[in-house]
Amino acid sequence: MPAAVIMEENYDKVLEQCEAQELEAPGGIATPQVYAQLLSLYLLHNDMNNGRYLWKRIPQAIKLANPELTSIWAVGQRIWQRDFPGVYTTIAAFQWTENILPVMEALRGKNKVFSEDSL
Repeated sequence: MPAAVIMEENYDKVLEQCEAQELEAPGGIATPQVYAQLLSLYLLHNDMNNGRYLWKRIPQAIKLANPELTSIWAVGQRIWQRDFPGVYTTIAAFQWTENILPVMEALRGKNKVFSEDSL
């Protein structure tokens, strides 16, 4: 099985785990790490609707206290606007944590394909 397929399957499992963690979170509010992983994985899967709805339900205090979460959403906004060079720039501009970095690198690789297709 190609490495890309294996990685995609792992991302699918992590996505399912994050969704379950959000649903089972005490008081209905997950940790910032769960929100960050979930949002980045929605972007990787090009699931902008779930990404937008997740962003809307994340408490404002968590958004303000977590610059990485805000940066992930900035990437999502560039994707939504189909600003593919902006996606690459926004990904490169932030020091991602080790949980988010592999997803952002995969997203950057995917973005490169999208931007080459649009030329």
